Amino acid sequence: MSERLIAVYEIPGPAAEAEKAARAIAFEETVEVPLDFPLPSRIREEIVGRVGPLSAIENGRFRVEIDFPAALAGGRIGALLNLVFGNASIWPGVRLVDIRFPESFLSAFSGPNDGVAGLRASLGVHGRPLLATALKPMGSTEKELAESAAAFARGGGDIVKDDQNIVDASFASFRSRVSRIAEAVAGHKCLYFPHLSGPQDELEERLRFVLGEGLKGVLVCPAIIGLDTMRTLSGRRKAVFMAHPAYSGAFYAERSHGIEHSLYLGTLMRLAGADITVFPNAGGRFGFTPKECRDIAARCRGPLGGLAPIWPAPGGGMNLDKTAALAQDFGPDAIWLIGGRLLMHPGGPEAGARAFRAKMPN
Repeated sequence: MSERLIAVYEIPGPAAEAEKAARAIAFEETVEVPLDFPLPSRIREEIVGRVGPLSAIENGRFRVEIDFPAALAGGRIGALLNLVFGNASIWPGVRLVDIRFPESFLSAFSGPNDGVAGLRASLGVHGRPLLATALKPMGSTEKELAESAAAFARGGGDIVKDDQNIVDASFASFRSRVSRIAEAVAGHKCLYFPHLSGPQDELEERLRFVLGEGLKGVLVCPAIIGLDTMRTLSGRRKAVFMAHPAYSGAFYAERSHGIEHSLYLGTLMRLAGADITVFPNAGGRFGFTPKECRDIAARCRGPLGGLAPIWPAPGGGMNLDKTAALAQDFGPDAIWLIGGRLLMHPGGPEAGARAFRAKMPN
């Protein structure tokens, strides 16, 4: 129990209440007993989280570090989340903003299969951002989706993915749709990532089918299928995993509660095996701030044990006027995910792809 991980929280004041809340978190997340419970000294010293000093931040809130025995997380995503934010997530006003891991904990995670370097090698693209789009809207026929994918590929697009709301009622319909779109982009330097969804017990079989079609990766919604499910699939199959944030706003959209944006969309995605993490860019439809977006990108690339850097993929409401800001905020190792505005280009997806590619720094 000597190795410790440090969880950082923001909690409401005043100071006396914040101090009590911090102690309650330390107990609740480990021994789950009242503060006055007569714990044996060994358990109190070796198991219960150790509370650091409070520091005042804005809006009458406080920041506090609590360190826990890393062994309690067992090198598993689920156990980690249960340890640092299990019951504490039920208390209003508690926000998990950072986790600092010992190297011994990180060594249990293999992280992304490809990451930045591997995906560049697969595409043969170096020195510039990648251009991606989403096949939409829901209700389109297989033929319409395939034609849109082919046009985007002809225009020089790098990655075309299913929209996250394109799902298939049966494995047979999944096979039919994926095969048709895969055939449409064949022969182009453009990767197609189908949406890997469906019954839990079919996910690995569907992934095997995707890889058997010669495709390199999939789109997944980790907040829906589970972070550890993505990690398990990533560990079993050499594929690129593009993580979509659908449903995850419940964790971070309220800034005084939940999990900090970059911790969830950056660090946890990387631990769980994502090669690409999609998030709404500032100025789009979802209210992320420029700093929150830059922080996500920083966690995608910063030191995290031996885990490779992954791709930040800002998207949502992006247009040609915002490409200079995309280049400045995220640099070359980013994926520009341009959906509706690219597909709505007057010349269609092919011309849209060419227009956005022309705006990219080389």
